[in-house]
Amino acid sequence: MLSRQTGSAENELLLCCARAHLDAEMLDRIKILLGRRLDWEYLIDTSLTHGVMPLLYSSLQKSFPQAVPKASLDRLKNHFRGNVQRSFSLAAELRKLVELFDSHGIRAIPFKGPVLAASVYGDLSLRQFGDLDILVNKQNILSVGELLVSQGYKRGGGEGDGMDHDDHDDDHDDVAYLGPNYYVFTQPERGVRIDLQWRITDKYFSFSLDNERLWKRLAPVSIGGKSVLTFAPMDLLLILCVHGSKHRWEKLKWVCDVAELVRAHGQQIDWTKIQQEASSMGVGRMLGLGLFLAHELLGARLPGEVAKRVESDRRVRSVARQISEKLFAPSDKPTGDFQRVAFYLKVKDRWKHRWRFRIRYVSQFVHKAITPNSKDRAGLPLPAPFFFLHYFFRPLRLALEYGRLGLARIGKRGGSARGS
Repeated sequence: MLSRQTGSAENELLLCCARAHLDAEMLDRIKILLGRRLDWEYLIDTSLTHGVMPLLYSSLQKSFPQAVPKASLDRLKNHFRGNVQRSFSLAAELRKLVELFDSHGIRAIPFKGPVLAASVYGDLSLRQFGDLDILVNKQNILSVGELLVSQGYKRGGGEGDGMDHDDHDDDHDDVAYLGPNYYVFTQPERGVRIDLQWRITDKYFSFSLDNERLWKRLAPVSIGGKSVLTFAPMDLLLILCVHGSKHRWEKLKWVCDVAELVRAHGQQIDWTKIQQEASSMGVGRMLGLGLFLAHELLGARLPGEVAKRVESDRRVRSVARQISEKLFAPSDKPTGDFQRVAFYLKVKDRWKHRWRFRIRYVSQFVHKAITPNSKDRAGLPLPAPFFFLHYFFRPLRLALEYGRLGLARIGKRGGSARGS
């Protein structure tokens, strides 16, 4: 079992509690673990890092609250209440935005965040999130941006705002440059961040669900009494497994999302069809990896044939073992490009997908290197018709910037040498 590779009793307890429903077996195991001497500060901090604090608190509160030190339970309760307030505030904001887009005839698909909490967990308070993800057609992205600005939103932002963002970087280029898959809007007064997207993942990942066929398969979910359309369970499962693979399953909450979706909607999923579609898109192994982790770490029950197929993939088992070993391991170093690329190549289905990934990854790297960003625009403000001039200005800015950095490092080394 992968759960035995995660180390301490605290980590095992977190895995036992990181689920919306507890069966008799889990309750028995939780009771045993609570009888041990536990590092509650580590446990709570880890639950916050992995985005499963609400599940930890809910499970402990429902099962054996008397076995938790009062100070630790109170700390968890305070975090939980703060998450509830934020979750309901974001849900209310999402309802207003959906009505705004509808009134202007703009199709938009909210996903993750409050929509995922409501449709999969069945409770807004059980998932930790801090922003709103909304998918729109690419041709509508500028119109949606203007609508958001008219409602008091500002372009960009997010860094240092104290929000719990799912997984996004904070420095995004303007959509006019056609660089990223999403860009960011913030409402500082209300503490809201929105990530607008027109693709599910970067193009180099060779996976996208933003086409007409899948927009027709949307399913309704109730958010505070208002019906909102989002991805159908089968499409959402693919999205979650690809999303988790893109981020190397570094947070437990992404595994929880898959496990809870299988629990809540597994009977509605055409498992033969989803495996066929995943294979045709080259993400069959990513689907298998997500399901394997959900089954092994969190006890998600898979149909017999699905479980047999997933467990028979030696590469899935190998990658899953590596993920479980690193899941709770402390790391001060950010993931490097080499480790990230090596992981992506492991989870690709076939050789042709790996070669396609290499080509697209390099192409995106080159594109990012030559495409102007916010620093270029700030250094040389230009009206929209002259944006193209930033492409000529960018190499000069980079040469000057890195030249200064190089000279500063040389000066520092020289000073150190003289001091020694």
